[in-house]
Amino acid sequence: MGKRKHNRSVETSNRNIVPVPVPTNPESRMVGTMLSSLAIPSTAFPLTVVEAAGVSAVRRCVTLIANAIAGQRWTEWDGEPATRLPVVSRIVKRPAASMTRREWVWRVIASMCLTDVQYIYMVGGVDDEGVPGSLIPLPKEAIQASGFVDPWGVFPPTAYTISGVAGTVSGEAVIPVRSAFWPGVPAHLQGILQMARNSLMSAWASDAYVSRYWQAGGTPVTQITTEQDLDNAQAELIAERWRTRRAQGPDYPAVLGKGAHADPWGADVSQALATEARQQISAEVATLFGVESHYVNVNPPGSSMTYSNIQDEALSLDRFTLSGYYDPIQDLISDLLPDERHMLIDMTRLTRASQESRFRAWAIATGNKPWMMPSEVRTEEGLAPSDDIDTVEDASVAGAESAAESFGNREPEPERVDPAAVEENVSA
Repeated sequence: MGKRKHNRSVETSNRNIVPVPVPTNPESRMVGTMLSSLAIPSTAFPLTVVEAAGVSAVRRCVTLIANAIAGQRWTEWDGEPATRLPVVSRIVKRPAASMTRREWVWRVIASMCLTDVQYIYMVGGVDDEGVPGSLIPLPKEAIQASGFVDPWGVFPPTAYTISGVAGTVSGEAVIPVRSAFWPGVPAHLQGILQMARNSLMSAWASDAYVSRYWQAGGTPVTQITTEQDLDNAQAELIAERWRTRRAQGPDYPAVLGKGAHADPWGADVSQALATEARQQISAEVATLFGVESHYVNVNPPGSSMTYSNIQDEALSLDRFTLSGYYDPIQDLISDLLPDERHMLIDMTRLTRASQESRFRAWAIATGNKPWMMPSEVRTEEGLAPSDDIDTVEDASVAGAESAAESFGNREPEPERVDPAAVEENVSA
């Protein structure tokens, strides 16, 4: 199989990766703190990863996709037709020396979900087969292209700057793994946080509004009206007293006099229209990630799960959503393996049928006209080889061969003569 060749002169260690310096600009320290202050982010900038992860629908979609892929086993194959190798390569067993394979996959998938790209930094030199020692996943915010940069992303950069530290690494040592390729969109503008910021900010604002609603013990926006003539100082005093009483909780009523009364002014999240609006926002977020809306606790009207089952749902999720994220990982690892070898992520644990259906299928595969061996079935079911099964299988084969041989060597029985028929022929 054809593979992209890299200049394997990668860094011999990860000493070039240093912590990001603490910003000295007071304004830059406020980045990522808007969530705690409940201030709506500016429409000129998208949500940060921290803020997006705080949206319940976004967190559910990302964790669903990452968990579904990170827990699957990796297999290595060689040749054409492909033969599965019993012992996988080091990079297939553990892509990064500093983290488990599950953590590595989780980081890569989460980055591709939110930014459409994951940068892989090859460190640790190469072994005798030319395979890199370790693949370090770097978030999009920690690496910047330098040198010759194509604004449309058709030609890869010649160098990269990592963590804003002076000095660059060769472009041959960094591999961008992308889950989507948007023509005409520069690389720094790609990703769901950039391209769908309006929808995500609506979801973020909705969660923030609900939080304020319940923390305030009711409708957070209220207008107080009175027939008295008030100046600015008096109005501010009444407003401050109202906020103070409301902050103490629902057990502390506000006392108003001289015809003043408070009316709710704003959206009530307990109303049906507000609940429906929040569900529509969550369903839109699920659509952005390619996930069915019922995974984010939203059941669209007119839908029914009566004629579907768990296997069909898992197959649909794998075919139309998950494959777009784990296929780039397969391409990356296969590209770094020696020629004629490639890696596949086995998703059968997610998509396989129930135990009864599987065992019925295995019985057919090893039955009358078998095309699988019992040892292969045990491998697919995740069971270790069994000497007893092999002995029974050999005995069954030997018994069948012995029966066939005895049947072929058997002498034909002499033809039986009916005495009555002979006597009738003679008399005739």
